[in-house]
Amino acid sequence: MSLPDLGTHQTLALNAIIDARRQTPPELSVWERTRHFFARKQLPQLLGTSLTTLKQQGFIPEDFIEFEIPWDKIPYSIDDCAAFGFTFDHMLAMNFQPHHFKQFEWRHYRQMRVDADAMLKTCLSVHDLIALKFTPQQLHQLKWSWAKLKGIGATPENINMSASDQQLYFKQTTQQVQRSIGAFKF
Repeated sequence: MSLPDLGTHQTLALNAIIDARRQTPPELSVWERTRHFFARKQLPQLLGTSLTTLKQQGFIPEDFIEFEIPWDKIPYSIDDCAAFGFTFDHMLAMNFQPHHFKQFEWRHYRQMRVDADAMLKTCLSVHDLIALKFTPQQLHQLKWSWAKLKGIGATPENINMSASDQQLYFKQTTQQVQRSIGAFKF
């Protein structure tokens, strides 16, 4: 049995975990293996069972990916999923879509380490972002820049914020400030 490398080779690590979980323990007798095979239910049949019970039965977030369960079918809260061990990468592998961000509360973005770059992996549009009703401060904390906002179709007219907030949070960089100070003429 190979041990997974949880470093840079995440795909290889996940495949090693899946392969290790598929192997039966060598010390079980034929009768025990047969009983174990028929006694264990498949994960899709157990959806709705508490995540604590699933964890006690040996399921991990990667099992949801292996059984190709889409994020739409997950009946659990974000808090429960985070406690179970789900990361945002797991959610993306389970076809997490921009409309699923509506399930998030503000604390979940930090808890799941979701920022602008992670949000862009879901093919987020400016309309999806506006529907989330973030304040300019929250967008700034999520590391949204004006270039990223423009990349998803934002314009000064369709973003719901004042011109001063746009200037303060998204257009003024330290390099622009230094250039404007250096250009001062007497």
